[in-house]
Amino acid sequence: MKNINMLDCTLRDGGYITKWQFSDSVIKGLLHNLTDAGLEFIECGYLNNKPREEGSAIFQNIEQIGSFLPVDRKQALYLAMADVNQFHPEDITPYTGNSIDGIRVVFYKHQVKEALNLCKAVLENSYKLFVQPMVTIDYTIQEYASLSEKIADLNPFGVAIVDSFGYMNKDAFRTYFMVLDNILPASSMIGFHSHNNMDLAFSNAQDVLDYKTKRSLVIDCSLSGMGRGAGNLNTELITNYFNLTFSPRYDTELILDTLDQYIMPIRQKKIWGYSPYLFLTGLYHCHPNFACYLLEKHTISIPQFRKYLQSIPEDMKTKCRPEYVESLYQQLITKEDMRYDKPKDSSDRLA
Repeated sequence: MKNINMLDCTLRDGGYITKWQFSDSVIKGLLHNLTDAGLEFIECGYLNNKPREEGSAIFQNIEQIGSFLPVDRKQALYLAMADVNQFHPEDITPYTGNSIDGIRVVFYKHQVKEALNLCKAVLENSYKLFVQPMVTIDYTIQEYASLSEKIADLNPFGVAIVDSFGYMNKDAFRTYFMVLDNILPASSMIGFHSHNNMDLAFSNAQDVLDYKTKRSLVIDCSLSGMGRGAGNLNTELITNYFNLTFSPRYDTELILDTLDQYIMPIRQKKIWGYSPYLFLTGLYHCHPNFACYLLEKHTISIPQFRKYLQSIPEDMKTKCRPEYVESLYQQLITKEDMRYDKPKDSSDRLA
């Protein structure tokens, strides 16, 4: 099973829980331990051209990441994510070998042109290019094939199928995989990034491990599934499953010790993971922040939240801003009795 790889994205996707504040010592400790535990790919955080705050996994430039990386990198490759709105082609500095190895370019469907320009800059500066089209299921098969052809022309290191809203099942993953598998160069990896809104991340990952393919695959995961709302596939679960199903490769004890040392203190104060509210956002194909933003300010029953989601226009289901979430809520409470008292403490809320 040399063609299966794991990518830990705790510092990046898990950053939604802490607003990317981990402390410099935690960032360094996580990167060192995950390297020693045998993870093939480790995402260090976001790239953003604004000044970096101390203890943040959002880095102003590529060079800032270098001081956090282990001297002995073992087999690990280090990545950072670049959003087309936050990091631009002119912000990328040439690869030196002293910092990250690759950049994951993330974008929405309406940002393809900007994304392709950023991808070209990544390659021109000699980094490994990973392409992350968010909300993959938003694309029709024809649209996804067209996008894949454009990406294939760049000969990327990897392209991910991204279940941003956590409602893709194994058949959907396989359908989009076949598109990529038929179009991408044989050298390009195919990645899988899942969210746990409908508690499908682990079962989908197990299905991916059963794919009959000669192509290299990479599965995203995070410690304790740490990530916005319902979170991600758990690093400790999928690496242990790999060890038991195929052959021992990952140090499960070190992964669990790392989780205990760095993530459990956060988990005692913050909430993430499956909830029926996030299940409903998946069921109605809505952005999970409709639950996150609304429950931050209001208490609403599950039946009422279902009515709320049903009222969202189709073209707004993936466009989630706090102002819109509140405006829609206020419109509904004028029509029916939906108002409850504001939560008294964070335990009533959804992180």
